[in-house]
Amino acid sequence: MPVPKSYKGLKAIYDGLDGDVKNYLGKLEPLLADGKNYEIALAYCFMKLEEGHHRALKCGLIRIHDCASEKVDSELQKQHFTAEKYAAVFKNIFSKGIPADAKSNLTKAQDIRNKLIHGKKTTDPTRREAIYYALQYMSDLGEFVKQETGKNPYGDLRGLAGKKKLLPAKSTIWMLKGFGLGEKSEAPIA
Repeated sequence: MPVPKSYKGLKAIYDGLDGDVKNYLGKLEPLLADGKNYEIALAYCFMKLEEGHHRALKCGLIRIHDCASEKVDSELQKQHFTAEKYAAVFKNIFSKGIPADAKSNLTKAQDIRNKLIHGKKTTDPTRREAIYYALQYMSDLGEFVKQETGKNPYGDLRGLAGKKKLLPAKSTIWMLKGFGLGEKSEAPIA
């Protein structure tokens, strides 16, 4: 799908998202309504994108590895992820890296976001482009995680654990350390 040339095109891409994802990104729609709030819309996109990163790991840890959800939540809240550490932990959990298309879209969005955040000159078309690439990234990563776990991290996670018997908290701690999570953990396994 080509980069939209107007706020109407960007709004059409947003409108084409799955209803669950649109609900997750609920505050984005009014920011796209007139094309005057791209800076705020881009910041919001990245806030939700990063939140979705944690949710993606949570989906994998609970759905694939049966980790205790409360312990997963508390450990993920303690983590500080660099891009490299996140990619390694993601690969450890899913046994596959982040899809190449998703990584490419994220890089394009981040390059523009970084210029904006660091006070460099950006234009409405470049900010619109960054929002587009951020939405594409969320769509690509969300679809990958959904294929692996049955849940989209950029959607509704109710019922994530279902009726599965999950590991006890103490076992979950050791699993998380093995994946590269925890207080002093690195993620060298990937």
